[in-house]
Amino acid sequence: MEIGILLKEKRIAHKLTQEQLAEQIFVSTKTISNWENNKTTPDIDSLILLAKLFHLSLDNLLLEGSNVVENIKKIEATKIAEKYFLISWVTNIIFGLTFVTQNFFGKLSLFAMVCLSLGMLLNMLVLFYFTKQLASTNTTAWQFFKNSHPIISVGMLLSLILLSALIIASLLF
Repeated sequence: MEIGILLKEKRIAHKLTQEQLAEQIFVSTKTISNWENNKTTPDIDSLILLAKLFHLSLDNLLLEGSNVVENIKKIEATKIAEKYFLISWVTNIIFGLTFVTQNFFGKLSLFAMVCLSLGMLLNMLVLFYFTKQLASTNTTAWQFFKNSHPIISVGMLLSLILLSALIIASLLF
């Protein structure tokens, strides 16, 4: 049985409104509605509170025909992908600043330029990989990236152009 249907049945059986249930497990009424309509699933803390309130075992909530475990895994994977995605962007910015500020802090050796260029190139591959990972999720965490997808694409394209220009410049000078 879907968790939303189970929660709705248990809430009605306990003669609770969505507002009353929301107050008891410290979430909003909208959250309860989303759970009951299977738009979202409860996090593990809410599941524990629901299990206690409705006198259910966590096995019933998590395992019997429920997609809660899959959704929790997907959310965790998305958080990890977002973290690496952002780390990769920051690293690329640092690499780019290293190239751009050579005139202020001194020229880099050819070896350093090649290493930084390779680092940026590998970092771009990581960015593309995690962009694909985040795009494959259908969680609200992806909404920011989904809505700003043209910006991300332009940013990646500009990074590739900058990387190519810097590699050529490092080889010429």
